[in-house]
Amino acid sequence: MEETKLKDIAEVFSGLSYRRYLQETGQEFEVVVQRSIKKDGKFSDFDCVRLNPEIKHRYFSQKDDILMKMPYPYDVVHISQEGLVISDRIAIIRLKEGYDPSFIAHLLTNAHIKKQLHELGSSERIPHTSLKEIKELKLNIPDLNTQIKYGELLNTINEKIAEDLRVIDYDRRLKEGILNKLWDSD
Repeated sequence: MEETKLKDIAEVFSGLSYRRYLQETGQEFEVVVQRSIKKDGKFSDFDCVRLNPEIKHRYFSQKDDILMKMPYPYDVVHISQEGLVISDRIAIIRLKEGYDPSFIAHLLTNAHIKKQLHELGSSERIPHTSLKEIKELKLNIPDLNTQIKYGELLNTINEKIAEDLRVIDYDRRLKEGILNKLWDSD
């Protein structure tokens, strides 16, 4: 396993402060905001806004981007959807060739990374990190084939967790429905 810093394997930069580009007659874009990145690599709920279309290409999502919230809890997602505008306070991580984005995204959610971010981060009420600190994160990275295998395994585990949570939610709603029906039978 190779220990390396994130800056050595990826380009890391911040998203766009899109509010400066708001324009009533502009082109409509879907914008990735902080709430779009959810725990366990879930990704949804974009803002749809009209912006001046003269946005630099680097701020649009690309296949295999990794996005990380810069405020705590530093949620991470690996995306394949292209053409979304990525807003500020989100780090865009674009890996160099030879690294599996799915594996690296999982790695960035690990407790060792959270500890590094905590040690490097601010002492404010709501902790946040900077691009400089994210670039300095130390990662232990196996060879590419091992990364791919781990990435697939961890994706499968995340899918199982999501399915288990759906079953639990269904069971809770079923229980509540049965109890509500008892109240209605009076």
